[in-house]
Amino acid sequence: MIECTSQACKIITETVFPLLGCFTAYFIFLSPFKEIHSLRSKNEVCKINPFPSIMIFCNCLCQDLYSFVIHNHWTFWPNVGGIILGQYYIMILFSSNLKPKDFNISLITLLVFTLLDICGGALSFILFKNNYDAAKNSMGIIGIIILCGVYVSPLTTVFEVIKTKNSNSINFLTTVALTLNGAFWLTYGLFFNDFYIWFPNGLGVISALLQFLLFFIYPRKATEEKLINGIKLENVSVDTAMTLQ
Repeated sequence: MIECTSQACKIITETVFPLLGCFTAYFIFLSPFKEIHSLRSKNEVCKINPFPSIMIFCNCLCQDLYSFVIHNHWTFWPNVGGIILGQYYIMILFSSNLKPKDFNISLITLLVFTLLDICGGALSFILFKNNYDAAKNSMGIIGIIILCGVYVSPLTTVFEVIKTKNSNSINFLTTVALTLNGAFWLTYGLFFNDFYIWFPNGLGVISALLQFLLFFIYPRKATEEKLINGIKLENVSVDTAMTLQ
């Protein structure tokens, strides 16, 4: 545990950092809202990957259960919003025109990780209700297992960027928010010596920094809308447009 030697340090680590962590968490959770909400009025095949929304819900549910175990309101407030928004995203995506294969995989993923959350809650609040350490470890380990699923999602983006040598699929502001959010909770976890807070958020910082690195190694290709050979092209990279000419 890192010791604070001043009152200012305590205020920053115990209040300011978790408060900023809450704000950045809600920025991340709200980032796909506009795109997913717009699916309500569309009938075409859904091209949005439902996996991140499922993991938002499952991870936040797990983290809120963990906050009940450790009696920490700071880890509760950001995740309760993630549960609500995650449920809304899942409801919209599952009622949209998802491909049958995507729907089946998403449904299985949702059921498996939700069952893990329920098992963690049962272990922590029923079987180990009189054993704080066992309850904390049970919920914390399940949280890390679920977070492994969370970090699978950015890997698809990483592979796409390396393959296309184009970082258009990386949202810069969201990556900034992910980095800051992870850094705030990493610091908070270190000061309170909570492995199940600082370790997963440390992985989150590494994941976000990897995306930052790719963003600078493979700069985004500017897009433009132009008429080439009588065909209207939208969101075509400048390099592609020049090739077509």
